[in-house]
Amino acid sequence: MKCRVLLEDRRMSEENRQMKFSWIPGIIRHDYLRKLIALCFALLVWWKISIQIGIEEIVRNVPVQIATSEQTVNLDEDIRYVDLTVRGRSQKRLNLLSPNDFKIEIEIGDNEYVPGKPLTVKILKSASITKPFGISITRTSPEIVSIYLDKKAAKEVPVNARFTGMTSEDYACGEVKLIPEKVKITGPESIISPIIRVHTDPIFLDPKTIEDFEYLAKISEAGGKVKVFPPKVTAHVEIYRKFDTRIFSGVPISVLGNPGAGWSVKKIAPAHVEITAGGIKSSLEVMNGSEISPFTDVTSLKEPGVHKVKLQCFVNVPGIKINSISPAEVEIEISDAKK
Repeated sequence: MKCRVLLEDRRMSEENRQMKFSWIPGIIRHDYLRKLIALCFALLVWWKISIQIGIEEIVRNVPVQIATSEQTVNLDEDIRYVDLTVRGRSQKRLNLLSPNDFKIEIEIGDNEYVPGKPLTVKILKSASITKPFGISITRTSPEIVSIYLDKKAAKEVPVNARFTGMTSEDYACGEVKLIPEKVKITGPESIISPIIRVHTDPIFLDPKTIEDFEYLAKISEAGGKVKVFPPKVTAHVEIYRKFDTRIFSGVPISVLGNPGAGWSVKKIAPAHVEITAGGIKSSLEVMNGSEISPFTDVTSLKEPGVHKVKLQCFVNVPGIKINSISPAEVEIEISDAKK
């Protein structure tokens, strides 16, 4: 009795299930799992064939990124570009493609570097290419890129300070101390090997500069993928006042005061002397000699005869001093004022 009830319930549930899916055609309902798997394979084949027989378009100027190892450096500073021939099913979609939709990267290991020889890479075979879904790349132009590599090296070199402009004519640039005196340069071995020093960007000198100063100077780029560390140095610049000397010849001697009572100066030998003056260069250059007055004081001479006296000198120009008088002594003859 119980078995008959169970069979009756199963038959009713089967009839209900068939009534639920009665709207699906019988050709699909029967053995539907195999038919679903076959449909998936058919769609996959259709997609593959549609890609292969799709429409082609050229995407121009797609950049190629070159990644080297830490031990090597790419000598070519220019970015490489290639043209891609792509294939897809929709012309409209192909027309919307741009170089930014693709990413081409070539990774180079240490074992691929051969000194003195370029590395040739087939893009489609060796490069890592990221592209939009449903788009295939059939070829590239060019198909091969040549990459010139070099070994990365480093060394320390001294820094040389460069200047632009100028101080006033009375001042000059003296000692220049750089901190640090040396910097480290890294880059391709073939490029940094001949470098014996690096230079700062020009340090500006102004006619108003009259005192020592400090300046944070940037190191000029050496080029060729050479990096400098630190990129800046501190320059301590000495500014000093320029001094010069000048000789004035044939300057007349002046006599100050009078000898003892009843006496007078009869003769001075020599009557002219040579004066060497020193001081600010610009002041010396405009002097004509009239600003210099060599003299002797005869008030201490109380007796007649020939006396040797030392000369003194006065200069009426600030910043100028007398270095020497030649001769330093002159002979003065004192005689009776009535004779």
